[in-house]
Amino acid sequence: MMKSARILVLLCGVLVIAAGATAGYWFWTANRLRDGLENWAAQRRSHGDAVAWSKETIGGFPLSFRIALAGMSMARGDAYHVAVPEIVGVASAFNLRRWHVTAPRGAGGTAQGVEAPIMAQSAVGEVVLGDADSEARISVLGLASGGATAGELVTQVTVPRQEPRSHRDIGLAAAAQLYHLVLPKPVIALGDTVESLAFDLDVMGRVPPGEGRQALAVWRDDGGTVEVKQADLQWGNLWLQMNGTMALDHDLQPIAAMTASILDHAALIDAAVAAGTISPKNGIVVKLALDLIARRQADGQTRLTAPLTVEAGEISIGRATIGKVPHIDWR
Repeated sequence: MMKSARILVLLCGVLVIAAGATAGYWFWTANRLRDGLENWAAQRRSHGDAVAWSKETIGGFPLSFRIALAGMSMARGDAYHVAVPEIVGVASAFNLRRWHVTAPRGAGGTAQGVEAPIMAQSAVGEVVLGDADSEARISVLGLASGGATAGELVTQVTVPRQEPRSHRDIGLAAAAQLYHLVLPKPVIALGDTVESLAFDLDVMGRVPPGEGRQALAVWRDDGGTVEVKQADLQWGNLWLQMNGTMALDHDLQPIAAMTASILDHAALIDAAVAAGTISPKNGIVVKLALDLIARRQADGQTRLTAPLTVEAGEISIGRATIGKVPHIDWR
């Protein structure tokens, strides 16, 4: 009987020690996470971003960590501004490398080149901190801006832990898919619904911190490029696929050398004519020129495969100019 009592007392002692150690680990880690948030915000501020939140809460004791930030915002001058009423990250107390992230009350913001504010109903995703790189996968639901709406935007961003040493190294990998974009007004020959828009690309080289235009100039001068592994657009009968290389010219305007594969290129030319990008007469000439190099598929559809270039503000397929790129005033 005495032996059983001693064993019970010993077990209770072990449990008390374990509980104390667990509590000590949790509160120590919670303080480290709070310091980590402040250090991250300070780092972003040193890179030119304004980062703030009105309230932070760390909970989840004892088996998890739940970080909630209320009234969070990020901005960089006129380039962009994002406001999130509430963002929550949850991770197991025993695996702080994988975080489940939600923005249940949505988000809003502005971006350079977009006239109307961008709003989202909610967002959910996951952040994984790896040894070689870190990855974020986010799904944003219920997007709206200037009368246009979209069902879902799925993004994936991978950042290597080690900064690129040259323009041959990947500084950032990004992929995104936008589904069911409905425009406020239909576009002639294409309609008002973009079924899907997607891209998968690598940003080569290091973009240094600092003011946007200056940082981009350094990145360009160091040989920085964007390698587009795949870009897809499905809009009405038009299906456009592209891959190739993008960069910036001496005036920090986009240039590109791509290969495009297009189903129903006539719809693309008709839309350009309707928008006033090219004249009706030139539209007929461009169609005839592109028809000569297009090939009819077994299913009866016509597929055009040709170089697509962007240079001096003009978009060309083969030798035919089909549109213009608006001048970008980087901020």
